[in-house]
Amino acid sequence: MGFWRFARSYAFALALTLACAAVVAVMLAVVGSSEAFIALVCALIVLAFALAVLLDYLRRRPFYDDLADLSERMESPRFAVEMLERPGYADGAVAYDALAAISKNASDEIGAYRRQVEDYREYIETWVHEAKSPLAAAHLMVENLAADADDEGWERLDALAEELRRTERYIEQALFYARSETVEKDYLVRRHNLRSLVTSALRANSHALIGAHVAVFMQGLDRDVYADDKWVAFILGQIIQNSVKYARSEGAEITFEARLVGAGMSDEHVELAVRDNGCGVSAADLPRVFDKGFTGDNGRTARTGKRATGLGLYLVKRLCDKMGLGISASSREGEGFCVTMAFPLNRMHLLER
Repeated sequence: MGFWRFARSYAFALALTLACAAVVAVMLAVVGSSEAFIALVCALIVLAFALAVLLDYLRRRPFYDDLADLSERMESPRFAVEMLERPGYADGAVAYDALAAISKNASDEIGAYRRQVEDYREYIETWVHEAKSPLAAAHLMVENLAADADDEGWERLDALAEELRRTERYIEQALFYARSETVEKDYLVRRHNLRSLVTSALRANSHALIGAHVAVFMQGLDRDVYADDKWVAFILGQIIQNSVKYARSEGAEITFEARLVGAGMSDEHVELAVRDNGCGVSAADLPRVFDKGFTGDNGRTARTGKRATGLGLYLVKRLCDKMGLGISASSREGEGFCVTMAFPLNRMHLLER
């Protein structure tokens, strides 16, 4: 805080001091004091006031400077008191104690919130694992019934099996959504072959691809990347399911193509483009495809007849950001949609995660 800004707060005290000096001057004049003596006394009164203001400013300035710095750099009120020293003057001590109470209250609330979120996440994980058991049993029952069913019955059972698989995908999505807040606790970076990661995701979503008659093409996938195979498989699965949802009725395709970008540079990375030839996204909708809950016009007219949730690509972006993977989308309406993932190969990037 500047001195003149601080001194303005003493305007009333200055006016009172000048009034007192005027009264003293009148009294001295009445008793016959010389003008020089009167001027000296008044000057000493004003000088004493100015010196008191200056000393008070010098005493308070460190605390004010710390407060100003804190207001610019503070990321959380929990750490406010840690960056300050308790001043010795009364009003500064009151302000410090108030900040200490605010910091403690903020820490308590954040701690309670984190415990609540952790409890909810653990509940979701437990629920997901418990829900998988009856779904597995239902799949087994459908398979047993299909063995003795006629053609019409088999088609109905196959439709029921597909609905069970859709339920499993939604349950898996809920699990990864719950875990997305704490990716770092369940994230193990290893060297993986990109083709094996893509193949694993395709195998997990084979029923959906076959049901939609989607042809799969792979190019340049014989490259190694550093990632967590479980999380990447889920991300690719969400992208595949999105492509299946908006696939054309005939001649549907999905292509996985990888290339090395910035070879030998600090930003060297492998780009994996997942491209389909579905209905695509309009130019107006494209910037919002990763927004939570956004479906656009196509989300209400998917080939499956089911309304899109707008969570798949949002979760893809969220997980990629958490893991330091690049993610972008491009599209031409009516011609297809492409999601591009970037896997950094710089070892310093891996150490920062």
